[in-house]
Amino acid sequence: MATMKRSVAVAWAFAVGSVVAGESVTIELQAVPEPILQAATRAMPNARFHSANTEQEAAGLVYEIQGKTADGRALEVDVLESGQVEEIEVEFTRDLVPGAVLKAVEHQYPGFKIEFIEASHSASKKVIQYEFVGTMGGKQLDLEVSADGRRIVEADD
Repeated sequence: MATMKRSVAVAWAFAVGSVVAGESVTIELQAVPEPILQAATRAMPNARFHSANTEQEAAGLVYEIQGKTADGRALEVDVLESGQVEEIEVEFTRDLVPGAVLKAVEHQYPGFKIEFIEASHSASKKVIQYEFVGTMGGKQLDLEVSADGRRIVEADD
């Protein structure tokens, strides 16, 4: 019995630790509270949402609602428990990225081969930053680039 209690306690501690650490938990789209889904729909009215997950962050529980734009690009709308849109992430193609941003990446990371680009927007749909995923010299890189291209940081994840 003591072993079982200890196992349950360890499992509970692991589960709580995972949530606190920002682990993503997949949920059914139908399980998303209606006000949260409405906020995502207001933010991206032409999107087709197909999946969701939650993540515990410093600001509280965040619902990450995934879908596609009207033109088929991947998107995610992050909504706080309060119903406030925290961030909108939209897949971008190279031609949608400002020239100054591309030039900055190419200058600072010559030979970087872009595999994926995502633009992070505020709730007002202003681009906050770009994320470039790709390879350089056989190494996988995840670059976070400011909207004007002046700041480039290699992301940890």
